Amino acid sequence: MARAIAYVSQLTLRHGGETLTRSRQIETISRFASEHQVEIAAWFEDETHTDPVLMRPGIQALLAYGEPYDLVICERVWALSRSIQALEPFLAELSRRGVGFDCAASMWDLASQQCRRRSRNLPLIPAVLQHPAIVEPVSRVRIAKPARLNFEHLVHPAPPLMNQRF
Repeated sequence: MARAIAYVSQLTLRHGGETLTRSRQIETISRFASEHQVEIAAWFEDETHTDPVLMRPGIQALLAYGEPYDLVICERVWALSRSIQALEPFLAELSRRGVGFDCAASMWDLASQQCRRRSRNLPLIPAVLQHPAIVEPVSRVRIAKPARLNFEHLVHPAPPLMNQRF
């Protein structure tokens, strides 16, 4: 069973101004942990989230936690930040310590997808699949110029001038 610590902060969702409370995030993380056989060893929180991420009291307490753990879990990455540039120092510190990062809910924004790829050990930039090209010789085709271009249906008559003094 993996051992994790969890982090929550008050979130205001952009659309509609709905607030995702810390207690609701705790419920979601707890359900995620039980479904994935993860033991939550400690909980850390901040009332609001501000940048830089590493300067928050809850994050500083999380990083100072002395017991061993394998994973940091948030309800969604937005509890930390919506900006991948703001997240990078925190994620780099977790990588340096050999600690994974995962979210109980994954959104479709760039920061969420980058964190999902990182937590699943996928490349951050998907590799382009190379397929052997099937090339058949193509004979040259010549297209003749039309005798008349038909753009008349696109031309509208000019409106009449209102002032005829010109």
